Amino acid sequence: MNVSDLLGHFSLRELPFARAVSEAGLLRHRSFSEALTRLELAIATKSPALLLAEPGLGKSTLLGTLSDSLDRTRIRLVYTPLSSCGPFGLVGQLAVRYGLRSRRSAAQTAQAVLDELARSVKQEVLVLDEAHLLPRATLDELRLLSNLDFDRLAPFALVLVGQPPLREALALPELASLDQRLAIRASLAPLTEQETTDYLDRRLRAAGARQTLFRPSASARLFEKTRGVPRLINNLANAALLAAAAVGKKHVDLQEVEDASFDQDNA
Repeated sequence: MNVSDLLGHFSLRELPFARAVSEAGLLRHRSFSEALTRLELAIATKSPALLLAEPGLGKSTLLGTLSDSLDRTRIRLVYTPLSSCGPFGLVGQLAVRYGLRSRRSAAQTAQAVLDELARSVKQEVLVLDEAHLLPRATLDELRLLSNLDFDRLAPFALVLVGQPPLREALALPELASLDQRLAIRASLAPLTEQETTDYLDRRLRAAGARQTLFRPSASARLFEKTRGVPRLINNLANAALLAAAAVGKKHVDLQEVEDASFDQDNA
């Protein structure tokens, strides 16, 4: 069955559980709303912030929502996914992102970045993503952007983002200075069972569904199988829709979730 057949079978305009999500399909569940509020506060007060989330919990969606909420006439956001910093290190990479050339030392380059941000007519927001992949020595470079001037009047709002191993790295004694400066902390939690039901319904209705397609038993089983992780919910929900359409059903029962889960586990 192709995509057009699936959409036509359930009278949908688009795939309901694609990675990209519209505002209409976005469920602002409790931990999402709390994390968004904390990050907005960090930006408003130029306070360094830490966002931690396990894989699949919607970190990218949260950052996208945060970005979309900013007034770009007065705020400039620079986003860097830090999977690797190359030979020039973290500070060198940031200099490139701000259109600056590296200086003789990392400390001089860091000062050049700070000077550039201090001169900006816009409020600067720097989001460093995938920070859990960085070695400790690279994380330690962030201290170069945290001098006394930064303590008194921050030239930018820093948001450090990563998976839980980042918390363990920051707990090391050599990173205590950086850890102490991350004044605002946010995290994402898996969906509850009720939030999972709401998530399914909201995504489906945003895609054109006129009624709830997942029966309560199917929704409950889907929650059990995915543990409320949105990425896993998307994958299993898509597979369950396919299973239902394959047998001509216009809704998803417990059996379709079981069949879809079995296929995923044994693929």
